[in-house]
Order: sequence, then structure tokens, then C-alpha cells
Amino acid sequence: MPTFRKFAFPDGATADKLLQDLQPLDFAVPLGHLCAATDAEGNCIKTRPEFAVDILFHDTCPEELAAFVVWPTPCGVHCFSGWDEQYAADHKEFATPSK
Repeated sequence: MPTFRKFAFPDGATADKLLQDLQPLDFAVPLGHLCAATDAEGNCIKTRPEFAVDILFHDTCPEELAAFVVWPTPCGVHCFSGWDEQYAADHKEFATPSK
């Protein structure tokens, strides 16, 4: 069954290395360093250190990537078309409360 997951890697090089083994029908969208803080006009003044990537897997998430899965509040910066509701349901089921 197809699976949509969001990832936070320590840096772009780590993401590139791990994502080179994706299957042909998997689709990754590198989002980069997301905005962590904005000024009064909405301009980004601070970015997050981790490198964000969204992946739509043709099947399940490979185990070697599971340690990098994150659960930001739905749906935020990016979502694959038609996957908003499924991500929200998965978030409700799998996300752990932020500390």
C-alpha cells in the first residue's frame, strides 16, 4: 500500500546518500531547510538545521529511513495532492506529542 512520510535528515548530504536507494516508483520532494522563524512581514529570518524531504512510497517506508520520520502538524509546507486526509489520519495514529 502506498505510504506518505515526512523526513528530517541532519543535512542534505545524508538525505542524498539514503535516498539514492529509493525504488523507481517512490517519489521524493526535497524541501530543504524549512523556516523556523519569521519577522513581522512574514519573511523567514531563521531556518531549521535539519534538511526536510517528503516521500511518497509505492509501498511502505524502508526500515533504514524510519529513524528520520517526523510528524509535523498536518499538512504544513507540502503535501502530495490527494494525500492530506491520509497524512492527517496517520499523524493522529503515529505521532507522539512534542515535548
